[in-house]
Order: sequence, then C-alpha cells, then structure tokens
Amino acid sequence: MNSTSVEITAGLGGFLVLFGLALAVWVLGRDLTRRLRRMRLAEEARLEAEGPGTGAPAEKRDPLA
Repeated sequence: MNSTSVEITAGLGGFLVLFGLALAVWVLGRDLTRRLRRMRLAEEARLEAEGPGTGAPAEKRDPLA
C-alpha cells in the first residue's frame, strides 16, 4: 500500500460541466414555462371565440380534459 495521501477532485472542469448542465436545465425550464403559458392563453382565446353555450362555463371546465 502506498502511504502518500493524494486528493483527487473534479476541479475547474467538473465545476464548469456541472454549471453548464444547470444552466441548460434552467433555460429549458424557462422555455417550457413560456410555451405552456402561451398554449394556455391560446386555448382560452379559442374557447372565448367559440362563444357561450359550447359546454361547461370556463370556471368549471376541466383544464386536463
């Protein structure tokens, strides 16, 4: 057995890779949120354009149906 103590760490490269992955997840999350909000608003506008009497009132409509 070797009695010398050597500490091996990820260093700057590991930090940069982890930071890049975290940044990519954050950007993708923001993009997903923006797209979902845009789709929800477009669906609400479409339902408003159909007019009243096309089913349940907007507040009772199931958003997942």
